[in-house]
Parts: sequence; C-alpha cells; structure tokens
Amino acid sequence: MNFKDTREISLELSTIFKNINNLPEVSCKRCGALYRGEEKDFICSSCLDKENRELEARRKKEYQIQTLLNLSNIPKRYRRAIFRAKTDIQREVSGYFIDNFGAKASDSEKVATDILLFGAIGTGKTYISCAFALEIIKRNQRGVKYITEYDLLALYFEKRYQEFKSFRECQILILDEIGKRVLADWQRVQLEELLSHRYNEMLPTVYITNLEQSDFREFLGSRLADRLRENNLERFAFDGESLRN
Repeated sequence: MNFKDTREISLELSTIFKNINNLPEVSCKRCGALYRGEEKDFICSSCLDKENRELEARRKKEYQIQTLLNLSNIPKRYRRAIFRAKTDIQREVSGYFIDNFGAKASDSEKVATDILLFGAIGTGKTYISCAFALEIIKRNQRGVKYITEYDLLALYFEKRYQEFKSFRECQILILDEIGKRVLADWQRVQLEELLSHRYNEMLPTVYITNLEQSDFREFLGSRLADRLRENNLERFAFDGESLRN
C-alpha cells in the first residue's frame, strides 16, 4: 500500500466519522442508552443479545416441560386437571404437595417424603395427584410419572424393562390402584424391589389406594410398611361421597 492509498483511506474514514457525528442521537427502546443514528424504534446490540439469550432460555424451558409432560404417563382424562382444591381434604393435600415437593431438587429434607392417599372411590385422589404432577412439571421442571400398579407390573411381565426402570428411577412416582388385585409371587417381588429401591434412594412416592390403612399395611407386608413408617409416611384419608355424580 502506497502513501496515496493510505491518505485516501484516512480521508474516507474522516468523512465517515464526520457523517456519524452529524447524525441525531437516538435512544435504545429497551435500556435508553444514546447512540448516533436515524433508525426508528432502535434497539441496541446489547439488548438484542440479552433478548436472544432470554428467548433461547424460554425455548429450552418449554422444550423441557413438554418432554417431561410426554414422559409423565398421565392418563388422557387427567391431562387438563387443574391444581385447584374442591374439598377440604384436597385443599390439605394440595398444600402439602407444594410444601414438600415444590422446592428445588437439592432440598433433600423435603424430596424424601412419601404420601399415602387412601379411602373411598371417586373422592378425587387420582385427580388431585395428576393435577399436582402437571403443576410441578410446569413450575419446577421436576420429573413426575404416574402409573397404576397393574400397568407397572405389566411392563415387567411384557419384558419392557427399560420402561419399568424409568418408573423405578423417576424423581417422583405416583402409584395408583394399589392393592386392587391379589398379586402373584413374582409380582409381589418386583413391586417390593421397586419400592425398596425408591426408599433407599430417597425418591418420593405417592401411594393411592382404596384400601383402609390397616389393609394397605397388610398388602405391603411388614418390611415395606416398616420402611414407610421410618420414612415418615404422610397419610391423608379421603372420605365422603363420590365426586363423579
């Protein structure tokens, strides 16, 4: 590059800077910082970068929520369940759910709590549990899975071991219709192993049954019942007439 070329470049730069300085001041719509320019509804690069990061974070969150919802196995009937109590017992249970499971996963004192919902048919045990699952997935992106005892053991019987394991390992398990059927020996063994694993790993389980407490303990057997007692199992009795009328 010769001297002439350098001087021409310098003149061009000088003209550019002069033109820039002659431009009016505009403020960023987001942060209010002043810049030179004529752009209408101007947004500075810093604000654009921040908005892009926030947009990407929202997309990731929405993707995570949708993934957890797809994996939750919540029955179609309850996929639009609203976490709003209709009865006193539902109000009590919903408050307990949020107090114990609404915290971050690192709060080990709360995430280890098991819950038993027992009592009459049609009193809202499954509904409030599924509504809670939807709420906690959307609010805290916690992994919650729902399944009945029969369907859980059917996974093992059909050799769908990875699916069976996913319920064994999930952050929060809602296990419904416990004790509805008499179990074969192999079914009882697998159920006991799954629940023992969750106990040992401090993974909370929500038990739902139409059995009374004494019948539920007898169904589980002394070993599991003793472990639940040690784990401070919280019990809620659902009484009254069916809400399905």
